[in-house]
Amino acid sequence: MNNYLITKDTLAILPYNDQSIVIEKDRKFIVKKNPNNIIKANCNMYGSSYAGRLDGTKRLTGYSYKAPIIIEDKNRTIFFPTGSPRLKRASWINLDNVEYAYQEKNTNKIMFNNGFSMKINTSINVINNQILRATRLSSILAKNNA
Repeated sequence: MNNYLITKDTLAILPYNDQSIVIEKDRKFIVKKNPNNIIKANCNMYGSSYAGRLDGTKRLTGYSYKAPIIIEDKNRTIFFPTGSPRLKRASWINLDNVEYAYQEKNTNKIMFNNGFSMKINTSINVINNQILRATRLSSILAKNNA
């Protein structure tokens, strides 16, 4: 698959060589773009540029490093990176589908609201901070649209 449209069923977009593994609620598959390019293409498909989305997040929250991104306005679809998007090794996680992050033995995981859990190679503190930042962005959007 060369293109991918993010939906409410998208859980995560993971780097895999120069491609991505997309995890949805009921399936996994490979897309022939890296995660950052999928995020950027979806920003465009939903009517804005990636730079515009970053600027919007910065104006609303002050976050500019590892910033969460509003992919789609209407449903407030927000993704957050697990690391710096500049490194192209970052995974992108859909906030709406995250139940919580936890540590099991020496492994850090994200539990999704459909019962699927995924190992992450990022510290639990970083992931919890990213969830908090994305939740704050969602809260600000909800207040602005009320």
